[in-house]
Amino acid sequence: MPASSADPELHSLIVALRVFVLQTKTALDEEIRSYPTPIPRCDAQFNAAYEQRSRLAAVIPQFDAAVKGGDAERLSVLAEFAAMPSLGDGVDERNLRESVAAELSRALTGGRKANGSAAPMSASGS
Repeated sequence: MPASSADPELHSLIVALRVFVLQTKTALDEEIRSYPTPIPRCDAQFNAAYEQRSRLAAVIPQFDAAVKGGDAERLSVLAEFAAMPSLGDGVDERNLRESVAAELSRALTGGRKANGSAAPMSASGS
């Protein structure tokens, strides 16, 4: 269960990202499973799909933990997702990435503390 200080919007975004990542990984699993054989080592399309699936498999446990964790953990996972290369050119991913960028921006500008409460705006060198 999320902590009572957790921001419900941030929790919802993490859940939506987790679902997206799981669906994308499932699609890649099927693409790899149905790839015509034999597969030469130099097949760039297959290698890209395989690497992308590996990246997703590595972050799924972090998403699972973030769903149950606090806002600091969720923000960390959002930052990691934002740093990942694009998984495709779909509208869903674009919308999620825009939401992630907005959430990270709000956190960086002091609009949110790690515990989910509003934070005072900080003066940053201006």
